[in-house]
Amino acid sequence: MNYKLFFVLLLLIFGSARPKLYAQEVLDLKKCIEMAIEQNINIKKSQVANERAGTSLLKSKMSVLPSLNSFASQSFSFGNSLDYTTYEYVKDKTSSNYFQLNSEVTIFQGFNKINTIKSEQFALEGSMYNYENIRDQIILQVASAYLNILMNAEQVAYANEQINLTKSMLEKTQVLVEVGQETKSKLLELNAELANNELALVEASNKLEQSYLLLKQLLNWDMSKSLSISKQSVEIMSLGDYSNTDIEQLISKQLQELPQIKKAKAELQSATYSYKATKALYYPSLNLQSSFSSRYSDVKNPITGLITPFGEQIDNNFGQFFSLGLNIPLFNNYNVRANVEYAKLNIKLAELNYKELEQESKNAIYEAWFNLKNAINKYNAAVKNQEAQKLLFDQSSLMYKEGLISYYEWQSARSGLNRAETNLLNTKYECIFRIKVFDYYRGVDISL
Repeated sequence: MNYKLFFVLLLLIFGSARPKLYAQEVLDLKKCIEMAIEQNINIKKSQVANERAGTSLLKSKMSVLPSLNSFASQSFSFGNSLDYTTYEYVKDKTSSNYFQLNSEVTIFQGFNKINTIKSEQFALEGSMYNYENIRDQIILQVASAYLNILMNAEQVAYANEQINLTKSMLEKTQVLVEVGQETKSKLLELNAELANNELALVEASNKLEQSYLLLKQLLNWDMSKSLSISKQSVEIMSLGDYSNTDIEQLISKQLQELPQIKKAKAELQSATYSYKATKALYYPSLNLQSSFSSRYSDVKNPITGLITPFGEQIDNNFGQFFSLGLNIPLFNNYNVRANVEYAKLNIKLAELNYKELEQESKNAIYEAWFNLKNAINKYNAAVKNQEAQKLLFDQSSLMYKEGLISYYEWQSARSGLNRAETNLLNTKYECIFRIKVFDYYRGVDISL
C-alpha cells in the first residue's frame, strides 16, 4: 500500500472538514447606527415606556365598556338552618348551589372616561416622540464616536509616517557622521525627534483605543471582542453647501418638527385632558347595574319526599335584577378638589416645560449654526495654512540640499508642516461633525 498517498488523502479529508474562518464584519456608519438603535439600553427602555403607555391607553378605552362577572358557590349546611331555595328551616345535612351573572356600566360621569382616553392618547404620543428624541441623540453620539475613530486612525497613520521618515533620515545621517560629513549632535537631535514621534504615536493610539471604547459602549458591544469599522474617506466639499442658509427661516420651519418639541406639546395636551377628566368627578354619575341568579338545593320536597331536579330548580329560582343608580358627590374629604388642583399645576408645569424646550431648541439651532460657521472658517484657514507650509517646506528642502540654509531652518519648516497637517486633520473632522449636527436640525438623515 502506498502510505504517502493514504496520508495525503487523510489530510484532504480532515482539512476539508475544518470549520471555515470568516473575516470579522467591518461596520460602516449606517450599520453602527442600526446596531445602536437595536442594542442601546436607553432606546430599549424608551420602547418599554411606549408599551406601557399603549397598555394604559387600552385600559382607558376598555373602561367605557360594561363589566361582566360571574359567581358560583357550593354550600353545605349541618343542623338547623334556613334553606334559601325553599325558605324553610331544615335540620338535615344539606348541599346547595348558587349561580349569579352580573354587569355594570357607567352611563354618565361628566365625560371623565372620554377625557381620560384623550389624555392617555397624548401621553402615548409623547412617549413615542421621546423615543424618537432618544434615538436621534444616540445617532448623533454614534456619528461623533465614528468620526473620532476615523480621525484618530488618520492620526496614527500620520504618526507612523513621521516615524518612518525620521528613521530614514537617521540612517542617512548615521552614514554621513561615519564619513565625517555630519556632526554627532545632528544624530542626537534626530534620535530625540524619533522619540518625540514615537510618543506622538502612543498618544494617537491611546486616543484611537478610547474612541473605539466609546463606540462599543454606545453599541452595547462585548468589550472582550474587537470592533472594526470601514476606513472610508470623507471630503468636506461632498457634504453640501451651507453658505446660503437662512437660519431664521430654518428655525420657523423645523423647530416644531423636532421630536423633543412634539413630545412637550403632547404632554401639555395630555395634562389638559387629564385636568378635564379630574374635574368631571365634581359631577353626578349615573350607573346601570343588572344581575341574573338562580339556586339549587338537595333538600327533599316535604310533600313528595323527592329532590326537585336540578334543571327544574334552576328554572324555578331564576331571578333578574336591574338598577339605575345616581351618585351625587357632596363631600369627599377634599380629595376631588385636591386632585383638580394637582391637575391644574400639572398643566402649568407642562406649559413651562414646553416653553423651556422651545427656547433651548432655538438656542441649540443657533449654536449649531454658529459652530458650523466657525468650523468651516477654521477648516478653510487650516487648508490655506497647510498649503503655505507645504510650499515653504518644499522650498526649504531644495535650499537645504543646496546648502543655502541650515539643518535647523529646514527642521523648523518641517515642524511647521507637521503642525499644519495635524491641525487640518482636526478641523476637517470637527467640520464634518458640526455639519452632521446641523443636518439633524435641518431634518436630514445622518450619513457619510
